[in-house]
Amino acid sequence: MLDDPAVAGSPARAALRDAARNWSGHAGIDSVAYRVVRAFRLHVAERAFAPFAEQAQREYAAFNWRSFRYEDSLWLLVHEKPPKLLSPEQPSWNALLLAAVDDVTTDVGKNGDSLARFTWGARNTLAMQHPFGRFLPKPVAQLLDMPAAQLPGDSDMPRVLGPRFGQSERLVVSPGHEAEGIFEMPGGQSGHPLSPFYRAGHEAWVQGAATPLLPGPAQHTLTLQP
Repeated sequence: MLDDPAVAGSPARAALRDAARNWSGHAGIDSVAYRVVRAFRLHVAERAFAPFAEQAQREYAAFNWRSFRYEDSLWLLVHEKPPKLLSPEQPSWNALLLAAVDDVTTDVGKNGDSLARFTWGARNTLAMQHPFGRFLPKPVAQLLDMPAAQLPGDSDMPRVLGPRFGQSERLVVSPGHEAEGIFEMPGGQSGHPLSPFYRAGHEAWVQGAATPLLPGPAQHTLTLQP
């Protein structure tokens, strides 16, 4: 959509085009391009489905098109561009798509950020809370919660990671080759906040560092006595 006529006289659109052209091919924490294109896709969906959603919500207020597998429908709409299914708010499908481009520019400016700081990591930041951390005072909750960390990956890709979801663990092992297996677990190894192992292993999960599945030589022994 961001051809020369579209960006003429619009520095904001030109900046988005430059960002999109410099994509690394990954949903990396420093990627502006990934966040820009991902945001564009969602704004296109919002604008394309608005007429259908409004009609459905008049009959059922809780209707939400995001609950459906909408990718195929969206793909057909923006490629076939049927006039009868165009939102009445837009004169053409191209106008709708360019409006979605400008929605991304609005997103960038919402918090006064520059496009250079509109990275995927700034959007995809871990918010892993202890169950008690949700209602305790913030200074206390910070002692229980895992630290905020910018995360690569997203839904619908091999490294599934979001601010509040992700793999409960990563385990790769072949029977008979357990010594070569890897294991990563978020949230640490101990449930006791005062334990030195409360956060142990969590950073490896954040970084995607391959840690061994087998425990190795014993470093500590816990004895339970009646």
